[in-house]
Amino acid sequence: MSKLKELIKKHKKIETEIKKLTKVRLNDRASSSWNELRMLKKEKLFLKDRINFLR
Repeated sequence: MSKLKELIKKHKKIETEIKKLTKVRLNDRASSSWNELRMLKKEKLFLKDRINFLR
């Protein structure tokens, strides 16, 4: 059960990072920020699938 809670914490942390980066992207349209955002979203999806699998 602790593994599941750890994954959920990591998922929420990534979600907050995505929200912050999205706000930054409103003014800064550099391609590097887009790459970071895309990688974070992929990682978030992977964690979400893993959480659902463990439940």
